[in-house]
Amino acid sequence: MSASADTMYSELAHVVQEVPGVAFLAPGLRSRLRSLRATSPLARPGDDTPGITVSAVRGEPRTTVEIRLICRSGRRTLDTTRAVREAVSRHLDTGYPGREFRIIVTVTGVT
Repeated sequence: MSASADTMYSELAHVVQEVPGVAFLAPGLRSRLRSLRATSPLARPGDDTPGITVSAVRGEPRTTVEIRLICRSGRRTLDTTRAVREAVSRHLDTGYPGREFRIIVTVTGVT
């Protein structure tokens, strides 16, 4: 994984974990299940950052950022997912101007 991809993943992880209602990023087997069509240098098979996938399909103008997380009980899951999407969108707009992103937030559990 390149230094810029490393930076992006750690920035996104920090942004997501700061949102109220997020317990933690979901662990998973993302690196083994990643689509073969992902061609972005930000989406390399060796990446093991849990809960975050960044990929781009050749010919697509947008980069897809997928966040998988576990929410805390006692908070509305919908509010948490909306807050995560907004926080990630703000961060990407500020940190990566001129690039288009599609943000997908998936809750895989509640604790």
